[in-house]
Amino acid sequence: MEAPRWMRPGKLGRLDVEAGVRAGICVLVPLLVLLFAGLSQLSAYVAFAAFTSLYGRYEAYRSRLVTVVVAGISFLVIIAVAMVVAMLGGGVITIAVGLFIVSALGVVLSSHMGWIPFGSVFYVFSFSVISSIPVTAEEYLPRYSISVATVVFCWIVAMAGWLIRRAPGRHQAVLSRLRKVERRPGAWRDGIVWLHAGENALGVVVALLIAAGMGLSHSYWAAVAVAACVPRPYAPRKVTRIIHRVIGTALGVVVTGLILLTGPPVWVVIVIAAFCQFMVELFVGKVYWFALLFITPLALLVGQLSAPAPVGVILTDRVLDTTIGGMVALVLVLAGTGAAVTWKQYRAEAAQAHT
Repeated sequence: MEAPRWMRPGKLGRLDVEAGVRAGICVLVPLLVLLFAGLSQLSAYVAFAAFTSLYGRYEAYRSRLVTVVVAGISFLVIIAVAMVVAMLGGGVITIAVGLFIVSALGVVLSSHMGWIPFGSVFYVFSFSVISSIPVTAEEYLPRYSISVATVVFCWIVAMAGWLIRRAPGRHQAVLSRLRKVERRPGAWRDGIVWLHAGENALGVVVALLIAAGMGLSHSYWAAVAVAACVPRPYAPRKVTRIIHRVIGTALGVVVTGLILLTGPPVWVVIVIAAFCQFMVELFVGKVYWFALLFITPLALLVGQLSAPAPVGVILTDRVLDTTIGGMVALVLVLAGTGAAVTWKQYRAEAAQAHT
């Protein structure tokens, strides 16, 4: 019996594998440096800056340069602001306001840049975690410099292939498959894009407040789930991605539990995290539920490196928070679909009345 189409992976090509390798390297090397320096508790400042490596996967090098520079700077801005919030001891309301702004701008910027991956999910994730890690004024610059160094390293890795492929006769076939991304400067003036950005931001905040109100630890996971599930502007509104998110997260929690309950040494956790980053980059655009088998362990393993917590608690709360976020996203998708249908009917009736 043939598996459903949504369960079948798309064909992986050389560019996919290269993108996965770049992403894995950008996590593995900086984390190992922290390990050797005895600073593994600062792993979050590497992991979220390394999200820069997820952008520009199919782009020609001139286009990729713009993409990774803008992505890297945006992550550094988010991390800097989140650290200020953490330094000032920001509570749930302060973090919620920050997430509203970060989520909305992430959608608009993605629309403008034509990014893959699209959306604000990595912005929301970065701001949520970094703003929840206590930091003092004396620690601010040393920790922030870790993120800056990671972003610079990601830029170097992203563009390293350009030097190799500049050699005559080297990998010209691969170069021909790279593409220049079409930017959309008009996205900043597109009402639909801003409407979607506001919808996304509202859902992120509502999910965060519900999870926090229920007393769940890591309530930001609910916000991340919404950012990952709400469709992009002009895209069909389907519940499939929400189902993938909840089921994939539940399976990913099982995988994480099997890893953490064995009590692996830190260097093993780092290698597994880098492998997860590699697999996420390979499959996140192909089979979303399968990618979540690696997204969840990546998130939880890095979290354990930065701020260890009881394994049972983080696994349970991960499922509960993601379910809350999925339900909020479902309400938004259904409400948006109903509003769109109503608007089309109104326009049709208005047009008929004028004829």
